[in-house]
Amino acid sequence: MYKRYTILFSAVLIFSFMALSWQVWQQQKTLSSRLIRLHVVAASDDPADQARKLAVRDALLPEIAALTEGCASADAAAAALEESLPALRETAFAALGTGEPVDATLAEERFPRRDYDTFSLPAGRYRALRVTLGAGAGHNWWCVAFPALCLSAGTEDETRSFEQTAQDAGLSPEEIELVSSDSERVQFRFRLLDWLAELFG
Repeated sequence: MYKRYTILFSAVLIFSFMALSWQVWQQQKTLSSRLIRLHVVAASDDPADQARKLAVRDALLPEIAALTEGCASADAAAAALEESLPALRETAFAALGTGEPVDATLAEERFPRRDYDTFSLPAGRYRALRVTLGAGAGHNWWCVAFPALCLSAGTEDETRSFEQTAQDAGLSPEEIELVSSDSERVQFRFRLLDWLAELFG
């Protein structure tokens, strides 16, 4: 009898874990469909190249914000960015200032979990505007191209600005809570996503 209850309890536990994993995985997929990440890759880890990476970032962020302003969805923002890739390359090339080649693409990438000042994003696959400088062999800078959360994080009222920007981009209250909350429940879900990402690549 005891063995039967143990097997039953284990089966319920495994089923519950699988159901939670599926729910969290689907939640991340829904969230990722509403975002476009920004990925700037430095030419090398040389301090000068790392400083140039940040200069390129500073030049691109306001241009990206202007291009995606008024976009009601990530799909609309992606279309605007795709159309403007040549202009974004030119902006990055001018800001880099070394004459090295610059590439800008819009594609899906896998990102690890990332914590920012006012929000966190779980690991998973996201559409990303990837800007590669020179040989692209240096450390990266990651943030969000749409909605303009990277710009809003620099305002005086960071929390309100973040929430308003995310809401305007179509994120639900639950999704906003997920990326801005530091509760144990959210942290557990993020760790579960990290594990699933490692398990399934």
